Amino acid sequence: MTTARDIMSKKLVCLETSVSATEIAKLMAKNNVSCIILTKDEKPFGIVTERDLLTKVTAQDKKSSDLTAKEVMSSPITLVSSLTPVEEVAQKMVENKVRRVIVADDGQAVGIITVTDFVKHLNSIVSDPEDHKKGIYDNLFEEYEFWNY
Repeated sequence: MTTARDIMSKKLVCLETSVSATEIAKLMAKNNVSCIILTKDEKPFGIVTERDLLTKVTAQDKKSSDLTAKEVMSSPITLVSSLTPVEEVAQKMVENKVRRVIVADDGQAVGIITVTDFVKHLNSIVSDPEDHKKGIYDNLFEEYEFWNY
C-alpha cells in the first residue's frame, strides 16, 4: 500500500504567523517553493501560497510589507499522517478542493503533498487500464481550477 510518506515532498519552509507577506514572498523565491507552512506553537496552523499572495495582495493593490502572514494565509489546512493511504489523501484533496495537503506526525509538519507530487505518482497508475483505483485519481483533476490553495 502506497502511503503519504511515499509521495510527499520533504522540502518544507515553516514560519510563525507574525512575519510579513513580503518576507514570505522572499522566502518562497529563495527556497524555490510555491507555499509556506505557517505554524502556531510549532504546529501547522495555515498556509500561504503563490495564489494567496496574488489574490490577497497584488490583485487587491495592497502593500505586502503592511500585511502579516496571518492576514493572507489560507486556513483551515488539510492534514494527513505520513501513514495515510494515497487514495485517502486524494479523496481529501477532492472533498476539500485543495491543491496541497500537509503531512504531519505528532503535530509536526514532516512533508507536503501537492498536485504535482500526485502527477509524478500517478503516471504509472493511470497508464494501467486494469487498475481499479484509476477513477479516484481521474476525479482529482476534474475541477482543479476551482480549488483553493
